[in-house]
Amino acid sequence: MIIPINHPVAKIKLTILRDQNTPPDQFRKSLEELSYLFVFYCFEKSELNEFQVQTPLDKAPGFSLKDKYIVIPILRAGLGLLPAFTKLIPDIVVGIIGLTRNEETLTPTQYYTNLPENLTNFTGIILEPMIATGGSINKAIEILLERKISKIKACSIIAYEKSLVELNEKYPFIEFFVLSIDKNLNNKGFIVPGLGDAGDRTFGTLQSYIYP
Repeated sequence: MIIPINHPVAKIKLTILRDQNTPPDQFRKSLEELSYLFVFYCFEKSELNEFQVQTPLDKAPGFSLKDKYIVIPILRAGLGLLPAFTKLIPDIVVGIIGLTRNEETLTPTQYYTNLPENLTNFTGIILEPMIATGGSINKAIEILLERKISKIKACSIIAYEKSLVELNEKYPFIEFFVLSIDKNLNNKGFIVPGLGDAGDRTFGTLQSYIYP
């Protein structure tokens, strides 16, 4: 299921991310701020356990998450969307999937994974700021399904429309939260208009040859 995030604050932050003049520190700050919106959307319909908590005056209802969650940033760019998940949900499990893209074939190569072997009782939240060809997020989904994960959500800033539609058709049981769906992809596999390379812009490692 594709779930567009049309919140006014999200649109403002996306504008900052798209602007080629936004420096890395401001880019990282805007990504972190957007991560809070993703938390609110991802957990909006979460089931809760209810219990009693003692206030200084009387007892009151208290709540905790019923399900177990694991958040999985895809290295590197996915790290930019991680902060709110660990700050607002301190006991959330963090898994890591490292994928690098061959710039000629545009296919992903897995170089690092750190996940629990069995994810049967977990809801996984994939953090992938850009869905361009869709190769990286598709590979991440395959890895999670191999480990028997119960449910998957995915958070992206921008997605190429064709790739997102194909992913949604292939994985109708996954919720894809996305801020913008762009309609074009260039011959280097970058979303147009997009925002460039999210990893390079986050970590200040811009390489001029990447852009047309």
